[in-house]
Amino acid sequence: MKNDKYFEINLKRWNELVEINANSKSYDLKGFKSGKTSLFSIELEELGDVKGKTLLHLQCHFGMDTLSWARLGAEVTGVDFSDKAINLAKTLSDELQIPAKFILSNVYDIRNVLDKKFDIVYTSYGAICWLPDMTKWAQLISDYLNPGGLFYIIDNHPFGLLIDEHQEAFKVGYNYFSEGKPIYWNEDGSYANPSAKLENRESYDWLHSMSAIINALIHAKFEIEFLHEFPFTFHNIHPNMKKREDGYWEFTNLEFSVPMMFSIKAHKKG
Repeated sequence: MKNDKYFEINLKRWNELVEINANSKSYDLKGFKSGKTSLFSIELEELGDVKGKTLLHLQCHFGMDTLSWARLGAEVTGVDFSDKAINLAKTLSDELQIPAKFILSNVYDIRNVLDKKFDIVYTSYGAICWLPDMTKWAQLISDYLNPGGLFYIIDNHPFGLLIDEHQEAFKVGYNYFSEGKPIYWNEDGSYANPSAKLENRESYDWLHSMSAIINALIHAKFEIEFLHEFPFTFHNIHPNMKKREDGYWEFTNLEFSVPMMFSIKAHKKG
């Protein structure tokens, strides 16, 4: 099966998930509308002051994080391949009177609809697993940055994605070196609402090794300022995880610590 077919199947699921996620307790859209940020403390601290800067948010879903950066003074553009997500993002922007531009596009096709350079390109939380090619992804990011521009990502650590969520014990269930082959899923539920019943149960995603991510950025001429790893993550991916007061999830019954989330800050040379 070609990547376009995988994207087509994934799009059906993500369009269905927009309403489910928007109505979930996890997203807390009501709180967001009242002024609460959807951003976590780590990206707020690590990305820093965005006031007056242009920011491109790739795979923005329905735009809560994008609009949260706009509230902090960034001039934001959000991109997502889900038409229902982009429509809701535009509705939120208008309703809350937060200036933002939202564009409907697959990440790999963005050059057809966007011709602009940015100070910051931002990607977060459950994003790159939906993309098959890290080298192409990193080069696209570089192409959209001004010289000296900043790229920031925070996402699931590939080690954490190896854990079999269907096993009570801590057990590896997936290949770390997947050789570009997607993982097939057929299941109900969303990370924001695990009990949700879906018509579009099928999806495909990709597990990228840390070396694949880092080397893609190096190949695209980025200077990496830091790579940080964390023993917790942003959503519940195993029955033995508990939610912390700061909103992150962590294992509570392990005798050892493992990486569950990572962040990278990198600058475009020049």
